[in-house]
Amino acid sequence: MNQFRWWACLILLNVAAVSSGFAQVANNTSLVGTVTDATGNVIVGASVTILNEGTNETFTGVTNNEGYYAVKFIRPGTYDLTLQQQGFDKLIQKGIVVQTNQAVRTDVMLKVGSVTESLTVESATPAIATDDATISETLNTRSVSDLPLNGRDALKLATTSSDVILGPKSSNTGIPPGEDFIGAGQREITNSLTLDGITIMNNLITVTAVTPNVDAVQEVQVQNGNYTAQYGSYMGVHVNMATKSGTNTLQGSVFEFVRNDKFDAHPFFDPPGTPKQPLRFNQFGFALGGPVVIPKLYDGRNKTFFMGSYEGLRQIRSSSALGTTLTQAMQGGDFSALLPTTQLVNPFTCQPGPCASPFPTM
Repeated sequence: MNQFRWWACLILLNVAAVSSGFAQVANNTSLVGTVTDATGNVIVGASVTILNEGTNETFTGVTNNEGYYAVKFIRPGTYDLTLQQQGFDKLIQKGIVVQTNQAVRTDVMLKVGSVTESLTVESATPAIATDDATISETLNTRSVSDLPLNGRDALKLATTSSDVILGPKSSNTGIPPGEDFIGAGQREITNSLTLDGITIMNNLITVTAVTPNVDAVQEVQVQNGNYTAQYGSYMGVHVNMATKSGTNTLQGSVFEFVRNDKFDAHPFFDPPGTPKQPLRFNQFGFALGGPVVIPKLYDGRNKTFFMGSYEGLRQIRSSSALGTTLTQAMQGGDFSALLPTTQLVNPFTCQPGPCASPFPTM
């Protein structure tokens, strides 16, 4: 039992280290806004509380002398905003969607009243980002999971954005192997590809061989113009992927994609009676996230979460092709079998007969 507890504590420490590491990720995800009263005057010192609906993670702050609040470096997700100030009704705004690397503005007007009274507002369509001039398109969790992807490569979703194509250097057998993109009027070597704010590009050239499990990807954001200062090193396409994080609800998925010659017809050029070429394609895996709970030892709800995934690929395939093999007579220069009604002529002697063969005799 003591050994079990020792291992459980070790696992818990590792998970906690991974969870705390998120704060070190370079991102610009934030929730900002201005608080005013009914006359348009700003409210100074209002209490601001932001709650992550999935994890119950809470951020607090107060408005400054201009009535402005900003909660920076938060996870992408859905948040509830609560504002309180003495002499005004408490306001709760639910369902604010915050996407990767976006400053989502939520301006609020408080009504004169008592803090014991509250007004709850359900957010609808996300507001247009007005706090920076970034030009970007973001594919949310549903788009990532529903859009068809050959090979389950989430990076290829970048090509669904305007003015972005797959670069010609993209190859699984290249040196180095990987893929890149062209867009924003720049060359493919000026791209930036990140996963959770950390670069995944090869140092030799801006390609990446990293293909995270699609079931573990929360968002794919493509930026192709008017970048913020954090992208000063690159002027091309910026593809930012964000992985899912664990929440208070245990969630997961299991998948397998199968191709097999048993399900296929013969290719058009296969000779009748020949066996089909072997094809075995199995892409499988899982994704699982939730709170860290160790019975009788630790309850991580609202505090500690985990997220893990695995993807495997088993592939056997061959291809068929048409070809022509030279006969012994042809290797000796006699091609008369190709034209039985026509006598071939030696171009050097202008006499009927075999020519000198350029091919070695086998």
